[in-house]
Order: sequence, then C-alpha cells, then structure tokens
Amino acid sequence: MNSLKKAKNLGPIYMIASSFFFALMAVFIRYTKDLPTFEQVVFRNFVISILMFLLIVKEKRTHEMKVKDGKKEIFYRSLFGFIGMVCNFYAVKYLNIADSSAIGKLSPFFVMIFAALLLGEKLEKHSIVAIILSILGMLLVVKPKFDGSMVPSLVAVAGAVSAGLAMAMLSAVGKKVRGEVIILYFGIFSTLACFPFLVGNFVIPNGTEILNLLMIGVSAGFGQFFLTLAYKSGKASEIAIYNFSQIIFSIFIGYFLFSEKTDLISLTGMAIIILSAYYNYKRSIVYD
Repeated sequence: MNSLKKAKNLGPIYMIASSFFFALMAVFIRYTKDLPTFEQVVFRNFVISILMFLLIVKEKRTHEMKVKDGKKEIFYRSLFGFIGMVCNFYAVKYLNIADSSAIGKLSPFFVMIFAALLLGEKLEKHSIVAIILSILGMLLVVKPKFDGSMVPSLVAVAGAVSAGLAMAMLSAVGKKVRGEVIILYFGIFSTLACFPFLVGNFVIPNGTEILNLLMIGVSAGFGQFFLTLAYKSGKASEIAIYNFSQIIFSIFIGYFLFSEKTDLISLTGMAIIILSAYYNYKRSIVYD
C-alpha cells in the first residue's frame, strides 16, 4: 500500500521532470536553427528510436514489436505526430520559446475535439468551455496580424492540431499496443519520412552542431522516459495537468538563455490556457 501511495505521489514530479526536458529540447533546437528543420527532426527521432529499441530489448519484449491490431491507428498516429513535430520544431526556431510552448499546449484541447468527432466520445459542457477559453488564450499569445510575421504562429497552431489528432489516434489504439512499441514505430516513421525532404538540402553539421543535434534526441528521450513513469504512477487525468509546467520552464529558458521577454498580453494568454486546462481537470474529476 505504501509503495503504491509513494508511486502516486511521484507522478506529478515525474511529469514536471518530463516537462523540463521537453522545454530543454527547445534550447538545442534553437542552437541548431541554421540547419534544416527536417535534419533536426531526423536526429531527434533516430536517437529516440535507438533508445526505445534498447529499452524493448532490455525488457525482453521484442515479440511485442509484431503488431497485429491497431496498425492503421499507429500509422495515422505516426503521420500526424510527424507533421506536428515538424511544425513544432519550425515554430521553436522562429517564435519566442515560451510562445511556441504555450501554443503547443493547445493539443490536449484538440484531442477532446477529435475524440468526439472521430471516436464518438462525449464532449462535456465544461470541456467545451475550456476549449473556447484556450482558443482565446491562444489568440492573446499569437496576437493575429495579417502579414508574413504570422506564419510561424500559424505553423505552431497547425502543429498543435496535428499533435491533437495524433494523440486521438493513440487513444484509439488503447491498450492493444505497448507504449514503447508505438514510440519506436513513430520514431522510425518520422526518420524515414524526413529523407525525401533532405535530398539536396542536407547540411553537414560541424562538431558543435552534431552535439546539439544529439542533445535534441537525448532531451526528448529523458522527456519521454519521465512521461512514461508519470502515467504509470497514477491516473492520466490527475497527472496530465502538470504537463503545462513546460510553459513556465519555457518562459525562464527563453529569458535567461535567449534574452526573450514575454509581454503582458502573451503572459495573460498563457495564464488563460493553463487555467483552462486546470478548470477542465477539476470539472472532469467531479464528473468522474
């Protein structure tokens, strides 16, 4: 009983650790911003694929790599996850890190929308309110303008939509396929999907850039590791809210490492997004 209680108490800490490493990943994306986005994505997913494969081998679960049910869902999860990742990397390169993080955190709200539209899940009234508030918060962060400066923000929003659709597909898989296997196939798919875009565009990185590219994958690996521990330690509905701490980490990382100052309007938008998630979380507990 005590061990279960201890594991549950560690859930939020694991999720906050995961959020920190995913925020840290943005640092290395920015350090390699002169390289093509697809090149960054290749390194990220190649490292993740190796780490997941080694983990599966260590746990002696290689037999689970032969997927029987859920192949279509895994394909679409990989496809939309790949699109979302490319958009996210692009946004991190050209937006304030805090802004790109805040927009990216809209993906859970899009999960609710797609789960209702594609999977027939009921969308509660409080969730609709949370979605509307989160979109309002996003508008404050983006501060819409009708010129070219909007492109990175629109790409970030497209990334959040794609990530939401990917997560909805993941929900459709349910417990059919082990999480590490899904991540492995996602990593392999994303690595291979980048190659056509790198033909004639690949830039040979220098030593420092290679190190930073590898650190993108390492940071993502630690982020994924702690994310898995977090969800194993307690109910997803109770743990997920701590994922929004990534926005806080991103504000400080952007300020101290890149001298990025987040204005009051953006801070207000970020606060609304976080509070929307918290409101939906608290109301969901009541409904459960």
